[in-house]
Amino acid sequence: KTGESTNPMFRSSEQRHFHNLVAGHIAAQDAPLLLEGGTGLGKTRAYLAALADCEETVAIVLPTHQLIDQLAASSDIEAVGLNVLPFRPARMFGSRADYAAHRTAAMASRVMLCTAASVMIDQRLGGGYNGATRRGYLLFDEADELPGAAALHKDLTISKKDLNEAGVALTTVEETLQRLIEKAGVEPEVRARAKIIDEARREPAWYHQVGKDDDGNKGNVAFISATLTIADSFDDFRRSMRIDAISRFSGNIEPKEHGEIRVETPTDSDPADVIKDTERPCLVATTSHDAAKEIGARIPEAVVRRNNEETTSEAAKRVPPDGVLVAAGAWAGLDTPVRWASIVVPRIPFGKPTVLDEQIESRYIDSKNTAIRRMRQVAGRGIRTPDASCAIYILDERYKRLGKFLPERFEDSWVEGGRREFVLSKAERDPAVRRKALSHYGCNCHACGYAPPHARVIQIHHLDPLAEGERRTRMEDVIPLCANCHIMAHTRKPPIPIEELREIIRETD
Repeated sequence: KTGESTNPMFRSSEQRHFHNLVAGHIAAQDAPLLLEGGTGLGKTRAYLAALADCEETVAIVLPTHQLIDQLAASSDIEAVGLNVLPFRPARMFGSRADYAAHRTAAMASRVMLCTAASVMIDQRLGGGYNGATRRGYLLFDEADELPGAAALHKDLTISKKDLNEAGVALTTVEETLQRLIEKAGVEPEVRARAKIIDEARREPAWYHQVGKDDDGNKGNVAFISATLTIADSFDDFRRSMRIDAISRFSGNIEPKEHGEIRVETPTDSDPADVIKDTERPCLVATTSHDAAKEIGARIPEAVVRRNNEETTSEAAKRVPPDGVLVAAGAWAGLDTPVRWASIVVPRIPFGKPTVLDEQIESRYIDSKNTAIRRMRQVAGRGIRTPDASCAIYILDERYKRLGKFLPERFEDSWVEGGRREFVLSKAERDPAVRRKALSHYGCNCHACGYAPPHARVIQIHHLDPLAEGERRTRMEDVIPLCANCHIMAHTRKPPIPIEELREIIRETD
């Protein structure tokens, strides 16, 4: 099989190409596949179609059970004709018998959905947990979450119930883990968790072994995500996962056309002031729950994500069509049921260093690269559909440190580019209009060309006078003029058009 497809279920040539790369890798399995599909590409349907056509037993691996639920309920599963069965851990069942029956059915299925944590446990048990590592092909979706390993924490906990059943008392972490590892009769799954946690205490990068056997890299593994690269390179992901050679089918594919983004950078603005003037519904992505509560308290109509137990997607269900959601960590997790008209980022989400035993450990992607990845994710919240249009407001001037983080098709979306329309203000004589207009046009007079020594000398001329009534002011409605040209423009009603004003000035020179 060549993997080439002309299947009509694909909506674009990029989506078809993504499918062909996955299909080609399944057929060749030369080295781990690293494949990035930009937001809106439709990568899920593309890889599901490739898996449906192959004869391998497959494990589709996701960071959380919530994402497994979302994929299992996806219309893409039915569209490609694929039968899948999720694997769940014992803690999610009321009895051992129910869990045993579920485990048997999941292991017998050709395509199993499971978490990365379950793959880690299965690896420690030599394929005896859910058999994920014995399958012919493993595909890790949302693979950018693997190196941080945060998504593994919940499944890799050891509960009080586990300790009681094992007959192990809780003392120090080190002693308790050693007893669980060494004591006879401890449930294999609990013993495997203890081993992983114990390893993580000494070497936090337990994810280095994901998708590998004792001999190193495995070719039957695919790592897929919308944010695997930094500056168009897989280097950070490869280094973090200790991947040497990668498949010749690896690549980064962006949709040529999908959604519209408009970026503003009012870095000297108060978040509450910006939020009040955004188009709705509006998503505010904060770096902490404390910051979310602080901002939410100043926006009476805002819905605030409650805590880590409530996902951004769940919180979004409480937001009315013209509402505001303030959510910590909104760049990650499930898709939201809301099409956001605007997104506000009060602070760039730089990652914090990991500290173990008072030593800073170097882990997946440094602080800057974490911020790039998160900014790409939060922008993706605004372009989930082909016709989506979203304004992104970045209030932290540290965005300048990040360099490129939006797809190339949005390079002209920044305020400085000046090629896209965006709303400046809804309020008459709002000072933000002046600030944004000067940022867009510069500080020269656009009639006579005068370049003043200071920006305060320049005035903002409304081409359609505000005296005509309240309205929405857009960039095309204003132009910077010096005081003399501004007075001249208003010597008649309606004001003299700019081109005519320039002609008058040329004739008087």
